[in-house]
Amino acid sequence: MDRDTVVDLWEKAVGEGLWHVPWGKALEGLTVDQAAWKPQPQRHSIWQIVNHILFWREYLLRELTGVPPDDAEIERRNWEEPSDLSEEAWKETVSRFLRSHEEILKALRSSESAPRKMALLLGHDSYHIGQIMYLRALQGLPPLV
Repeated sequence: MDRDTVVDLWEKAVGEGLWHVPWGKALEGLTVDQAAWKPQPQRHSIWQIVNHILFWREYLLRELTGVPPDDAEIERRNWEEPSDLSEEAWKETVSRFLRSHEEILKALRSSESAPRKMALLLGHDSYHIGQIMYLRALQGLPPLV
């Protein structure tokens, strides 16, 4: 997939949505309790899903610089539980999520290998945004459009 197509799809996924709610809206209005809620103990919360998305975005960005995480970091950070269940910690996670959109765009525009690597995130992140929307619905939250 060429750079312009990946950039276009990335911007649309974030801003207006592709086949789903825009990624930038998926976390709007969530409280700490809603973000940390799990339908069952062995399931993931919205917060864990966001941490998972962030981890793989950061992984690919680091890979572009030649310093990807090692196996121990992957094991520790993939599906990471939040350690601080405060409003401030949730707001920081949402801020990191939104900042990561811009970091990906910068990488897409500046690195020759970025479009191929970052194209993988389009499907990955869209899938997980769908999970987030489903977890919102299970909590009785209204749909986002």
